[in-house]
Amino acid sequence: MRIAVYKDNLSTGRGADRAVRNFAAGLAERGHDVALFEKADLAARLGEKWDVIVATGSNEIVDLEDAGYFARPGHAPVVLQLHLAPRGFFKWKHPFRNRRIRRAFNLADAAQVLCGSYESEFSRMAPHPRVVTIGNYTEMPAARETCPTGDAPATDRSIILYPAAAITKVKNQALLIRAFALLAADFPDWRVRLLGRDDTAYASTCRRLVRKLKLEDRIEFVGFTRDLAAEYSRAKFVAFPSTLEGFPLAILEAARFSLCSVGQRTLAGAEDIIQNGRTGLITEPCASAYADGLRRLMVDPELRRRLGEGARDFCAERYSREEILSQWERLLRRTACQR
Repeated sequence: MRIAVYKDNLSTGRGADRAVRNFAAGLAERGHDVALFEKADLAARLGEKWDVIVATGSNEIVDLEDAGYFARPGHAPVVLQLHLAPRGFFKWKHPFRNRRIRRAFNLADAAQVLCGSYESEFSRMAPHPRVVTIGNYTEMPAARETCPTGDAPATDRSIILYPAAAITKVKNQALLIRAFALLAADFPDWRVRLLGRDDTAYASTCRRLVRKLKLEDRIEFVGFTRDLAAEYSRAKFVAFPSTLEGFPLAILEAARFSLCSVGQRTLAGAEDIIQNGRTGLITEPCASAYADGLRRLMVDPELRRRLGEGARDFCAERYSREEILSQWERLLRRTACQR
């Protein structure tokens, strides 16, 4: 197939940029003629003949409409690729922009969402396209040899890890801080490591909260790190109390190290990847309930081992690179043939 993959900007370094590059490279490795291009090349590329075009987000589908692509006779079918939960595309301060996005969504021939719970949410916004769930995969190398149980290598303290790109309100680090405060006195050898950009206003709020709770020596603000594998290798399990994700890739990465995760029920799509009691724990969204989930794993190494192995096997089967790319091939072929 001849496939165009359009991303308006590939230079921001965000996770979506990496995911799009990996996606295009993976399809090319499978023998497809794939062109990945940015907005500067959009007009020229739309003049070429394609079997299918993948618009990799809301900006991209709006750009296609603005270019008049959907009005061209015989235009190639378009698949909309969504990297966020559908609600994440709409900002209450931008009603005009929201209307443009909704209108453009209706023009796609098919749409891909990352979690099954998003299908109905997206269908309420754009009733015409066919909606298909295809998750993400991770490029994180497996670490079964070095960390088979989620409890190695040994450290001086036991670590709860929160791997996030940034300390922000939607990542909800404050809930983890408050929950850990309820347990800290009972578990003097445990500590929390918060990864991600820590120069945000919300990070300052979290630091004040840590000082107020007198947990400065127990909760670390690590900042951005390039060596995620080392962080996963040191951790006992992952805390992930985020409230809004397109797809919680950190949970997949942790599973490569046989680490289970503790999520919260209000995270849309959480139960697609955290199966409560099988691959991790899902709690109610309050500090006391989240603390109960943390406590269960802190006191029970066998539970950590069982859930960590469950997470590893489940994610390896459902979210392998080969499986995700195969699902994409089926969607793209079906969309091109139906047109």
